Amino acid sequence: MSESAVYLQPAFILQHRPYRETSRLLEVYTRDFGIVSVLAKGVRQQKSKLAGMLLPFSLLHISYLDKSELKILTQTEFVCNYALQRLALYCGFYLNELLQRFLFRNDPHPELFAGYQACLGELREGLNIEQALRYFELEVLEACGYAVDLVVDHRDQEVDRLSRYSFKANVGLVEDGEGCISGASLRMLSVKTQLQGAALLEAKQFLRAMLDVHLQGKPLQSREVLAKMIKYL
Repeated sequence: MSESAVYLQPAFILQHRPYRETSRLLEVYTRDFGIVSVLAKGVRQQKSKLAGMLLPFSLLHISYLDKSELKILTQTEFVCNYALQRLALYCGFYLNELLQRFLFRNDPHPELFAGYQACLGELREGLNIEQALRYFELEVLEACGYAVDLVVDHRDQEVDRLSRYSFKANVGLVEDGEGCISGASLRMLSVKTQLQGAALLEAKQFLRAMLDVHLQGKPLQSREVLAKMIKYL
C-alpha cells in the first residue's frame, strides 16, 4: 500500500490508551478526516515532550503518516487547551462518547467539528451547560442524518405551539397529548435560541428519546456518570 502524509490537521484527542511498552494509541477527531486511530510512538518514555499534549480537550495540529488503518504520528503542535473542570469535565467526556458512538470512522464532518469546539468553549465558561449539551446532541443527530423536521410533524402539519409532541422511531414527530415536548419548545430548538424554563427539560427528554433509538439499547457510560455528578453537586 502506498504511503501518504497528512500535515498539521486540526484535531482533538477523544480517547487514549497505552500501547506496548512506550507508546500510546489515540482515537483522534480530525476536522477533515473524521475519527482516526493514530499511534504515538515512544510518548510514554520519560524524555518524551509530547505526553502532556496528547490529552482530551486540547486543540492540536497533528501530522501523521497514512499508510494503513493505523496512522503514525509524526508531529504535534499545541494550539489551546479548554481546561475543563468538575462538571464541565464529565460533560466533555459525554461529548467524546457521543462522537465515538455516532460517527463512522474516517467520515469527516467539518461543521460538527466546529460545533464540538464551540461546545467545549461554552463548557469551559460554565454558562448554560445544559443548553450547550442539548444543541450539541442536536448537531450530532443532524450530522448523522438522524434529525427530524422540528417545525412540521409526520403528517406534514405545522407544529402547533400549544400542542405536545413525541418522537416515535421510524415515524418522526407525532402530536401526543402526553408528549414530552411542547410545540413552543420545538420551535425554540428549530432556531437554536435560548432554552428557557420548561423548554430545557423538555428538550433533554426529547433529544434523549431520539438518541436512544440509534443507540439500540447500548447505554452511554458517560451519561450515567454525569447523572451521578449532577445529583451530588
